[in-house]
Amino acid sequence: DIRDDEVERCGGKAVGLGKLARMGATVPPGFSIRAEALDFVLDGEGLLPRIEMLASRLDFGDLAKVEAGCEEIRGLIAAARLPEQLREDICRHYEALVTPNNRYVAVRSSVAVRGTSISSFPGMMDTYHYVLGEDQVLERVRECWASLWSSRAAHMRHHKRIPHSKAVIAPIVQLMVNSDVAGVLFTANPVTKDRNEILVEANWGLGESVVSGKSMNDYFVLDKSSLAVRQKKIARKTLMVVADDGRGSGRMEVPVPSERAGQQTLSEAQLLELAESGRRIERHFGFSVDVEWA
Repeated sequence: DIRDDEVERCGGKAVGLGKLARMGATVPPGFSIRAEALDFVLDGEGLLPRIEMLASRLDFGDLAKVEAGCEEIRGLIAAARLPEQLREDICRHYEALVTPNNRYVAVRSSVAVRGTSISSFPGMMDTYHYVLGEDQVLERVRECWASLWSSRAAHMRHHKRIPHSKAVIAPIVQLMVNSDVAGVLFTANPVTKDRNEILVEANWGLGESVVSGKSMNDYFVLDKSSLAVRQKKIARKTLMVVADDGRGSGRMEVPVPSERAGQQTLSEAQLLELAESGRRIERHFGFSVDVEWA
């Protein structure tokens, strides 16, 4: 239901997911908590003046002071009380989203900058996996809001001369996919710039290990026209991200079991399905894309 012109209300990630869903791509269902919700909460708690004051005092010549100032702002946001109506709306949508067989969701950051075309800050804000129950969802939404003030995000805005007041964040609550294998797909080879190739990187578990750069990944290059595999490198995979069974929610990094470390993550059929999906998405949007998949 998110319109293409709602980037400043829902962030680039949510708008992109909406576009993918409308074109018929297999997107896990979810909902967006619009950017104005954070302003509504902070205004209701009377926190905006204090946050603006703390932001104005950040000394980007002193890393320790920036971290301390950002930590104080994050603490204020993470502890903010949500108005009852907002709490009820989020919980109602969560209950409508989950099923008896899967009550886990991901809470994902979706961002933008008011008055600009910027709709992505890769790796700057926080995402949470295997979130379980209404209380955890509400807590993770506040923490997602607070990540707007990670020291790395504040440094990035300062470096790019983006006023802090123009940054917006609109958390996405999305049904969790407990993936066996996940990764990224590029419809133009990012190494060689060849637009006639599709590149796929894959690892066991969640795609977090791939996008964070912490793992060794399987690597496939396909011809975009024929989908023939041109190149294949099966890595000795060492680390994967999975559900934290010990806590009952959240994610954890674990070693890849020795019997799976050298196994190919994707079958030929899965690889072809992925490549065809990537090709269809590229045709729909009219430009080269990179896609996270599970």
